[in-house]
Amino acid sequence: NMSPSPQTARLREAVLVYLDRSGGLRKFVEDCKVYDESKQSYAVYRFIIYVNPCDIAELDSTLGNLILHEPRKAVHIFRAVCAVAINTLSLIEQLKTENQINVVLKLTHLPSLPSYFLSLREFPIDYTSQRFYMLEGIVVAMTVVTKYTQGARFLCSEDNCPFSEGTTFFVIYFK
Repeated sequence: NMSPSPQTARLREAVLVYLDRSGGLRKFVEDCKVYDESKQSYAVYRFIIYVNPCDIAELDSTLGNLILHEPRKAVHIFRAVCAVAINTLSLIEQLKTENQINVVLKLTHLPSLPSYFLSLREFPIDYTSQRFYMLEGIVVAMTVVTKYTQGARFLCSEDNCPFSEGTTFFVIYFK
């Protein structure tokens, strides 16, 4: 098992400090207990973590920047911290691999700066960035989030993954 780079280790430590200070760690442990007590094996263990980007930026500016501008990288760091916590504290006996952990970061807010707003009047524009935005406009229609849609986030094409039987394809419609 390779040890993380010094910067990755620092970011993981910042995540742990933030989770501890914000109460997120306590909620995470409670969520783990629910999974563990069910004694059921899940393909995915889903954790919703609420994040205040201002608090994180004050704690560690690099982590704050990742959360706001490269959220996928930030999710990987949070997931690694969750995996270490689960294994170190034996929180979920049934967990086989870190790939079974699905971390969803929900931001409490975004900075109220013009660059964080997308105007639907100017849509479609090629917004290729995968960071968070606030949408300005009128909602014409909404659909409910289904259990299927949320569960479809776990895709494993490796045969050695638990609960994997070859490659599975899902069709997800985002509107």
